[in-house]
Amino acid sequence: MINEMTNDMSDIRADAERAIEYACDAARRAMPTAEMAAVLKTALAMFGQHGAVRYRGPVQVPLAVYAAVRGETRPAVPLAAACGLFCLGLDIGDHLTDEELHADWKQHSLADVQFMMVALLASLPQQIIDRLDAPAEVRAQMHGMIARSLLEMLSGQQQDVQTAGRPDARAASVAASIAAKAGEAGALFASLAARLAGAYADRIEHYAAMGRAFANATQLTSDCHDLFGAPHSRDLAAGTRTLPIALALERLQGPARDEFVALLDRARTETDAAAKVRERIVEAGALPLCAFRIEVYRQRALTALAAADAGEPGGRWLHAMISLCAWPGRAGTAGPEAIAGA
Repeated sequence: MINEMTNDMSDIRADAERAIEYACDAARRAMPTAEMAAVLKTALAMFGQHGAVRYRGPVQVPLAVYAAVRGETRPAVPLAAACGLFCLGLDIGDHLTDEELHADWKQHSLADVQFMMVALLASLPQQIIDRLDAPAEVRAQMHGMIARSLLEMLSGQQQDVQTAGRPDARAASVAASIAAKAGEAGALFASLAARLAGAYADRIEHYAAMGRAFANATQLTSDCHDLFGAPHSRDLAAGTRTLPIALALERLQGPARDEFVALLDRARTETDAAAKVRERIVEAGALPLCAFRIEVYRQRALTALAAADAGEPGGRWLHAMISLCAWPGRAGTAGPEAIAGA
């Protein structure tokens, strides 16, 4: 079983690397001017900076879902490339709204960054999908799926921006924003692959539910890691109200809550205040609640995967990755080889 899983992971990792190469090559060839090509070069560098982690899901999940339906990954490489470029555009938009663009972007104007974000969201992935070896009806349906999901994701990003720095952020609103952003993206990437693979409508819905729940769990895990595992919290610096913070705001009362709000404001620039924010979140009992929500999403993803009747090798890979998603981490759940290759 471990040898089979290791081989599955090796195949998917190899095709994920091919998908990144395909995405970069397709994007470069599509650039109409040298000026846009220069901006694209900065954008594609994000694959190298964060590709091992950040773009794992958007690239590997479509490959695994396709393999769960058809038993192979290679025909899904172009779609995985399109999903990677789409996710890159989402990240640039997120960094723009949070005012935390990487230093490499300083060589470009704000307008150039915005142009590239639009290209990555609304042009480059669609051009790849237009060239897929699939019936015109299937490609048209995939374009419609992207259009609908993008609008939903934009609404989630808007909610996220509107709650930044607010003392009255509610956990329910934060959870809704996560579902609209991360959850919708996960559902889109999984359902696109299932549609391309020729799955029946009910199985496409199950894969979408799996992708949505898995992405929600992954995002909540990432938010917890940002606060308690990363050396510098991007969310605290940006004033983002993630679920641990929103839960603490709801559970604290009176002077303790007022002190927490003041600490959140100072934590955007002060290391000592950030440490005290973490202490208050723990004292408020927010982390067990986050861990419970992550587990709920994980179980929903596993249930949806079972309902999809996922075949091999994709089903085994998806089950292993979903099983690893928890806060704190579930080291060892799917075997050392799967973890090392994840």
